[in-house]
Amino acid sequence: MMYKRLFLATLIFAGCSKKPEGEPNQAWGKQPDLIPIAGQVTLTVAADEPFVNVMGNAKPALPNFPAIEVKKGFLRGYVADMTGKPLEGAYIGIRSTIGTTNGAHAVSNANGYYEISLPYGAITYYATGYEKEYGQGKAVMGLFPADDNTTGFASENGQVKNFVLQSYGLGNKSEVAAQPGNSTNYYGGAISFDYSIDWDGNIPEYLPKNGTIEVTLVPEGPGIFGENRTFVIKKNIGIAALTALNIPVGKYAISAKLSNGTPLKMQEVRPYAGSFPLWGLKPLGPTATATVMFTPIFQYTTQMAVAHKSNWQSLNIKLSR
Repeated sequence: MMYKRLFLATLIFAGCSKKPEGEPNQAWGKQPDLIPIAGQVTLTVAADEPFVNVMGNAKPALPNFPAIEVKKGFLRGYVADMTGKPLEGAYIGIRSTIGTTNGAHAVSNANGYYEISLPYGAITYYATGYEKEYGQGKAVMGLFPADDNTTGFASENGQVKNFVLQSYGLGNKSEVAAQPGNSTNYYGGAISFDYSIDWDGNIPEYLPKNGTIEVTLVPEGPGIFGENRTFVIKKNIGIAALTALNIPVGKYAISAKLSNGTPLKMQEVRPYAGSFPLWGLKPLGPTATATVMFTPIFQYTTQMAVAHKSNWQSLNIKLSR
């Protein structure tokens, strides 16, 4: 009886330990080194420009994914972060529309592998998300398709699609071109600065019409993938708006001043000020010195992280004298 129990336990353990049906027996190979993001960059923004992409067209190095073949009628692939570490728990959701809309999804396993048996029809991606530890909490982040393409395809053809968790970089290029000021089109975080202009020179707390704002972001420790770059953004006042986009995800000390050295007060404002106890501007202000951590779209889950987008919303900060 004892041997029979041991035999049954062995069978159960083997059944629990085997790979999901259909997963290739492929190993992850050597991964490329991360591109160093360090030093200091100073960016100047013209009076009539409302935003700046602080990383420009810089692209993170992509992981080396295990090579697998297309399997007709299936969507499958791997999910990893920028270091090439396989990610367990990433959500990949698709829809097929023929008359009515049918959906299917998969969650990546410990090897980063996922596989979806596709409903018949034209397939589109609706969600690609992962919940990543960020500071003292977990933030839902969008995933980047490794081939930079989420165009639909016919289910009978099948497809291999790998995804990457990135801390900066451009999203869907067509969306970036159409909405270059949209924070979700960049995999880095975003901060929007709002301020009132003292056009007539009689409201002391407003900013001078011919002044220049200087915002400095200094990393407080490495970013989520080791980034350690300081950003100095100089904005000539002309329109009352500035959004800094695509900032490598991490924690920063933030300060703002006028070019003449006058310090500016910062206060987190609408519409989600104080909604994130672990992220945002700390303290909420008004304050001259603070730290900042980026905020994901409010109450979004991995199932709601729109495909080929980052899921970072702009943190809104009001500047005043």
